[in-house]
Amino acid sequence: MADPNNADPLQRAKQVQAQSRALREQVARAAEAVAEVEEESARVHRTLAEQGGPLAEQAREHADRAAEVAAKERAEVERWRKADPD
Repeated sequence: MADPNNADPLQRAKQVQAQSRALREQVARAAEAVAEVEEESARVHRTLAEQGGPLAEQAREHADRAAEVAAKERAEVERWRKADPD
């Protein structure tokens, strides 16, 4: 079996670029999944906060933090997808 590191340099460059694109897309999809979970967490905590009670303020803080994390993850999705040199 031929060593892929000794293959034609142009072909190897294309392979490495394809691997890089695939990995960047995987990272972007993972960041999207995190953002979706954090957005759901923010919704749940906001609902709890709206119900009032002794933990309403704490629920609001959790909702705010979850919304911040979701926004950061959405920004990461964009960053990873824009990192594609093609």
